[in-house]
Amino acid sequence: MRSSIATYRESLSRLAGEVDDAAADEVPAPPLAPAARGGDLSATPPSSGRRRRYSRPGPGPEAAEPDEISKLRVDIQKLQASEAEIKALSFNYAAMLKEKEEQLGKLREENGSLKRSMESCKAVSANSNGTLERSPRAQRNAVQENPLNLTKQNGYGGGSFHGAQANGLHPVTGYQKGSALEEERSSLIAKQASLENEIKQLKQQLSNNSEKETEAKRRLEDETKRNEFLQQQLNELKMNKEKISTSMEGLHKELSEKKSELRRVQDEVSRRDKEHVSDGSLQSLRNMLMALQKENSSLKIEKVKLEADLKSMKSTSQKTVDSALDTNNKISDSEKVKEEMDSLKRALQDASRERDKAVQDLARLKQHLLDKDLEDQEKMDEDSKLIEELRVVCEQQRAHIMQLERALKVEMAKQEENKKIISEEHQRSNEQIEDLKYKLASCMSALESKNVELLNLQTALGQYYAESEAKERLGGDLAVAREELSKLAESLKVANQTIEISRREKEDIATKLSQAERMLADGKRSMQKLEDDNSRLRRALEQSMTTVNRMSLDSDNSVDRRIVIKLLVTYFQRNHSKEVLDLMVRMLGFSEEDKQRIGFAQNNAGKGVVRGVLGLPGRLVGGIVGGGSSGKSTQASQDSQSFADLWVDFLLKETEEREKREASEAARQSQEESHTATGPSTSSSIQQPSQHPANLAPGPSTRPHLLGSTDSEFSTVPLASSSSSSSYSSAPNPFSRPPLR
Repeated sequence: MRSSIATYRESLSRLAGEVDDAAADEVPAPPLAPAARGGDLSATPPSSGRRRRYSRPGPGPEAAEPDEISKLRVDIQKLQASEAEIKALSFNYAAMLKEKEEQLGKLREENGSLKRSMESCKAVSANSNGTLERSPRAQRNAVQENPLNLTKQNGYGGGSFHGAQANGLHPVTGYQKGSALEEERSSLIAKQASLENEIKQLKQQLSNNSEKETEAKRRLEDETKRNEFLQQQLNELKMNKEKISTSMEGLHKELSEKKSELRRVQDEVSRRDKEHVSDGSLQSLRNMLMALQKENSSLKIEKVKLEADLKSMKSTSQKTVDSALDTNNKISDSEKVKEEMDSLKRALQDASRERDKAVQDLARLKQHLLDKDLEDQEKMDEDSKLIEELRVVCEQQRAHIMQLERALKVEMAKQEENKKIISEEHQRSNEQIEDLKYKLASCMSALESKNVELLNLQTALGQYYAESEAKERLGGDLAVAREELSKLAESLKVANQTIEISRREKEDIATKLSQAERMLADGKRSMQKLEDDNSRLRRALEQSMTTVNRMSLDSDNSVDRRIVIKLLVTYFQRNHSKEVLDLMVRMLGFSEEDKQRIGFAQNNAGKGVVRGVLGLPGRLVGGIVGGGSSGKSTQASQDSQSFADLWVDFLLKETEEREKREASEAARQSQEESHTATGPSTSSSIQQPSQHPANLAPGPSTRPHLLGSTDSEFSTVPLASSSSSSSYSSAPNPFSRPPLR
């Protein structure tokens, strides 16, 4: 019981620690201040346009935190329900303790009444002895004519006298006392049956309590598994939170890349604006082209003028030729005119060449300008398209950035609300946890008090078993006294019936009276012998108890190999459980070097206590486990459920075997009684008076049977008599240890 409570206490403390850790892990980090973000949007939630187009960002860890809080609330409710169950069990134990105390008070009263009845029986037997001494001759005649017939009944060596009845006076007082003793005997038998029923009920209650303990342990295991599952879910939520944070960082990076791309587009637009500025130089070239065209037109006008001048000059030259023909005197002037004409022709040729060159330059410039205009037009078209596209992309990016900013504000507002809700829930959960811790401390104190009461109950049960054994012995003495009383009452009855008839035969009666006195002396000697045997048996019982205690103290260096096998199997079944390894280290007495070799670091000693079952003392159970001292008996493992189950199964088997033995003994006794009842009464009446003393007391063959029956009745109690060693020597002893390997 105490080991299960200790394990339950440790599981509750471990669960409270896990709840505190989970609550501390669930407190979110403070949000970033807007000043930390600044004018740059690199700290905004990383969500790119492409990711916004094709997928929405998954929910953050805030959506899963309310679920965890609800799960923790469910766990707290379950802990409260288990606490209510523990309180109900404590109330049940208190009620049981009160009932046991009342039963113990009743048993003490019954023992007192039995002692008083025993003293009254002894006084009646003393009075009957006095009456026999006062009328010796009458009793001699009664014994001579009506020999007594003694038979054994009920396995105690007691019997009743059967003799010939004759008419006469009956002593009223002896008959009433005999009837009162018979009534007391029947009431004692009924009380014994009721006590046996109560013992069976106590055993049933103990088995029910063990089943409840196993059920509580199973629930605790379920709670630990559920807590492990919740811890795994918390770890998964933490991993998801980390993944979401990494994805947010990636989105921040993508947003920064988009911002850099937007800056690059703005640079490109500014460059295009600069190219528009370079288009001004193109306009200047166009103006230059217009100036050149104007100059060409002026040159054309000059050419026309020159041609007119040439025509005029030709006409003048023709006139001069005509004049030369008229006058030969003017030859020199004609030559001059020719020279001037040649010079003018050369100048005209030069002008024509310059004009052709200017025309060619003008055509080349026109073609260059046309090509330049086409190229510029194409570039402008491409640039206008690119600018339009960039403007559209820029607008989309601006709209997306605005949407992201709005979503960021909404998410930050939600996060702030979730943080407030989580902080409030965390505060409430902390308050509930504090309340539960306070209630748990009160429950632990109540359980400690109940454990103390349970210890007192166990000590009271041990005293009860001792008193019941003393009651058994007193019952045996009472049966012997009743047998003697019945013998004396029968002899007194026969003496009173025959006293009037046998006055004439005083001498014969005197001889028979002497025989009766000898028989009475033999009865006293047999009673003294029985008392000596009883004292020897008590000394043997004390010696057996000392040997049992010495065996339990000497059992430190030996361990049952079945327990070692069970520990090894449990260690490997539970995946190298640390608790099982701790139990093995403490049971087998590992040294520090052995502990270092197996890599075991013992933090603290176990707190469980291996207790006796059905009233067995802790020292005897400690001898089974391998600890002989009271210090080692308190170092049992917390995971001792399998050993407790084996011990309970063994005790149940022992009780079944005991009941079978009792049934067989009862059947055999009933057969013997029927055989003795149907036997001829004359054979017993012909017996010699010398055989009567032997029949007054149980023989040596009946005493072991008597003690064997008492041992079988309380075979699970360590207060059995020394004759129980014979039964343990024949049956396989569960406390026997195999040799050390």
